[in-house]
Amino acid sequence: MRSEDRYVLGHNPLEIERLQLQAAVIGSVTRRLIEQSGIRPGMRVLDIGCGLGDVSMLLADAVSDTGSVVAFDREARAIAIARTRANVAGYRRIEFVVASDESFPAQSGFDAAVGRYILPHQADPVAMIRRAAAAVRRGGIVAFHEPVSEVCGRTFPTMALYVTAERRLNAVFRAMLPQADVGGRLFACFEAAGLPVPRLIWESIAGGPESPLWRLFTMNYRSVFPHMARLDPELTEADDPDTLTERLTAAAVATRAAIIYKPQACAWAIKY
Repeated sequence: MRSEDRYVLGHNPLEIERLQLQAAVIGSVTRRLIEQSGIRPGMRVLDIGCGLGDVSMLLADAVSDTGSVVAFDREARAIAIARTRANVAGYRRIEFVVASDESFPAQSGFDAAVGRYILPHQADPVAMIRRAAAAVRRGGIVAFHEPVSEVCGRTFPTMALYVTAERRLNAVFRAMLPQADVGGRLFACFEAAGLPVPRLIWESIAGGPESPLWRLFTMNYRSVFPHMARLDPELTEADDPDTLTERLTAAAVATRAAIIYKPQACAWAIKY
């Protein structure tokens, strides 16, 4: 397995909590991708890089009891958590597998292959899309949901603290991720992988001063702060992640601010 393709934030308790909050925030976008791409009851679907199993369970809802989901991730800890969560929630038609991105589960002929927040971590996202396409039957669906990291989130009114934190956060992701900007290049990547021009959902999630988006943003910041500190030794007390949530929340409540999260891009195509 190539080291540059590893999930760089690990699976410590803070990151697990962050991933679950992120899944709750962006889940409605993924549901629209599943529905609009044509995933239906009775289908057999592959979940690529399933992490803690949130997309796996959304897919299981879509394919119903007559379908099935095979979900894989390279991280055994993530698979163990995903399997436990799915069992507790009553999902019995999801098979969780530990496997690397380069060695998809041996089965093929899936009706659909889906990945969420996968391509930025790949040294070669086009190769990943090709592998996804190879796993599905002719007429099957290839779909990916990715963040558009090149477009910054915003607040209204503009909050200087948020602008600074967002700038630092994006600098870290650009330094850490092999393909941080791939969410804005899905058209080109799908075509380079030999698929038809994909259809696209491009959506920004917004919320008011009590929105969980503020907490997700600060958890993102906290998760990458150790990398941030290595990249910029001149950080000051104002950059402290331990107080960022309180400071941002107080400012948002005082100004009744809205937060616009960075866009989510979902692309899907039919394999001919």
